[in-house]
Amino acid sequence: MDKSSNNSSLIIFLISACLLLPFLESMHGGALWGLNWHSPRLMDTLSHNLLYIKLVLVITGLILLFTKPKKIKSIIKNKIAQWLFYIILTLVGVIQIPFLCLGILFNGSSLSTPDYIHKQSTFTDRTIYIYTADPGAMGKAYHYAYLNCPLAFGRYELKRIAKLNWMREYTFYIEKNNLIVIDKNSDGLTHTFDMSDVTCSS
Repeated sequence: MDKSSNNSSLIIFLISACLLLPFLESMHGGALWGLNWHSPRLMDTLSHNLLYIKLVLVITGLILLFTKPKKIKSIIKNKIAQWLFYIILTLVGVIQIPFLCLGILFNGSSLSTPDYIHKQSTFTDRTIYIYTADPGAMGKAYHYAYLNCPLAFGRYELKRIAKLNWMREYTFYIEKNNLIVIDKNSDGLTHTFDMSDVTCSS
């Protein structure tokens, strides 16, 4: 195979990678196919930064798709295969752009600080992580409480404990097998959640 063919094959590979990898990663739902490494806060930051990277990759893939037709046709010689290649990858690329832009927009809509959005504390042998989903003016905020279970190679698994209505300030701790969440506003409501069925071994 000559250098021209090698170059054309590389172009097709780059186009496919730029358009398909961001799509497949987004379809999974978790950053980097649910890597869950180090901490939820780190993975959330990585997920937000990935939006910009994926947008650049998709735009690059579409530019290559429409500026390198000769190189594509030199490798994919069948007319139907050429048509399918262009149609499928164009659709995959174009569909992603508005969703990635919306993700970037929503990423900047929250007025909460990372320290408020991600709260984590360890009580003896159990680590509680509380994530605040705060869409700003786009919707209602909630708190999601999880048991953070350590896995091999620095990874973790989150096991859902409860969903709570938004609180401006709160504190939490474990008492026996219960997660206690105390709203620090004037009412001082206390929320108690049984953790008997939420364990890292289950």
